[in-house]
Amino acid sequence: MGSADITDDSRFGHIDMVSAVRSPGSVLKPFIYAMAMDEGLIHPASLLQDVPRRFSDYRPGNFDSGFHGPVSASEALVRSLNLPAVQVLEAYGPKRFAANLRNAGLPLTLPAGAEPNLSLILGGAGARLEDIVAAYSAFARHGKAARLRLKPSDPLTERALMSLGAA
Repeated sequence: MGSADITDDSRFGHIDMVSAVRSPGSVLKPFIYAMAMDEGLIHPASLLQDVPRRFSDYRPGNFDSGFHGPVSASEALVRSLNLPAVQVLEAYGPKRFAANLRNAGLPLTLPAGAEPNLSLILGGAGARLEDIVAAYSAFARHGKAARLRLKPSDPLTERALMSLGAA
C-alpha cells in the first residue's frame, strides 16, 4: 500500500501513502479546466495569459521559472503551466471548485480555519491518492467519478464531476 517495506521504520515504511493526506501538486489542473469548460468560461482554444501576476500577496510562478505569454487552454494544460490554471480558477471560484470536488468524492484538506483560495490549483491543499485516482476515473467514465472498488463485491458508486464533452 505505497511502501517498499512496511517494516522499515527508517524509511517510514509503516505510512500508507495511498491514504495519507499529501499535497496533490498540479494534478488538480485537469479538473478546473473541465469545470470551466462546462460553465462556458473557456474552450480548448481559449487564450490564457502565462505572465507574471500578483493576487494580493500570492505570486505564483511556473516550474521552469519562466513565462510564455498567451497560450491556448489546451497548451497550458499539456505544459502544466501554473499562471493560466490560477487564472481559470480565479474565474471559476476556489470555493466552488473545492465544493464540486468534494461532492464528487475528492475532499481537499485545508489548514484549520482556512478557506479555499487560488493556491488550491498548485497543491495548496491536501488530498488522498485514493480519492484523486477515483476522481480521475471521471475522464474515462464519461464525466462520472467512481469510488475505487478494491474487491469485486464492492458496490459501484458514481458521482457526476463533469460533462462527457469536458471529460
